[in-house]
Amino acid sequence: MALNTKIGTSARNAACDAIVDLVDVGTPNGYIQIRSGAPPTNPGDANSGTLLATCPMAATAFGAASSGVATAASITSDTSADASADAGHFRVFDGNDVCIFQGTAGESADTPNMVFDEKSIVAGGTVAVTAMTLTVPAQGA
Repeated sequence: MALNTKIGTSARNAACDAIVDLVDVGTPNGYIQIRSGAPPTNPGDANSGTLLATCPMAATAFGAASSGVATAASITSDTSADASADAGHFRVFDGNDVCIFQGTAGESADTPNMVFDEKSIVAGGTVAVTAMTLTVPAQGA
């Protein structure tokens, strides 16, 4: 039986904090991979697509959640992209190389989870992720 529930703010914050705190596990810091193509079915599945860029995250990757939203701390740009292709998805890993969450990537018209000004990445170029949030919605599925 599926529940269509409403989640209180304190529970949303706790859930969001629990997810993003997983990015802080391991050494070195967590990181974001930008890859081509569609994401794997589940975050625990093997990587898919071509690795385009890797952007390291701060030691404490996200701040405390507010209204179910956690915002990433500083994210370091990749100043030499690995390959040329269109960004198709991203994956966020902890320091032990475990994928914590993932989503689609592209330009705003693509309605992705991660929006790029220009989704075409060129090998050797700079890839910057200027902001990232994770949201736990108030309405359950």
